[in-house]
Amino acid sequence: MTVYGAAREKVGKNRMPKMTQSFSAMPASTSSEYSGDAERFMIEREQFMPEYRELHSIFGQGYFAISNPLRQDATDRRRQLFMLRYVYGHSVKEICEQIYAGKSFVSEESQKGFIQFCDKVGLLVHEEETERLVNPITKSFE
Repeated sequence: MTVYGAAREKVGKNRMPKMTQSFSAMPASTSSEYSGDAERFMIEREQFMPEYRELHSIFGQGYFAISNPLRQDATDRRRQLFMLRYVYGHSVKEICEQIYAGKSFVSEESQKGFIQFCDKVGLLVHEEETERLVNPITKSFE
């Protein structure tokens, strides 16, 4: 997420992706009033575009993998919680106050979204895929 934020800044975008009112990562339509300035700005930032495009694609794949198979509105809520907690860095308490939800709901739903995001982008490592670094300590009472 840090590298993605830095790549966004290099190409002249806000460090944090904006959420639309529907919690979509899709940008709103843009005005053509500043198209000349925007074109000049993009030419100046062209060297950073390949890195940005790759990271933005990865972020988009992970973001759109976040879902709740039971209901579409629950998918939107899970994506909102993911963005607020892991992208914007709000605490669980802040999120609870903002959206009027319980602490356990916010924690569980944001964690599920985080796991779905990481699984899609290849950051999730399952326990059976790793070698144990520390053997469990067992006590024997003899």
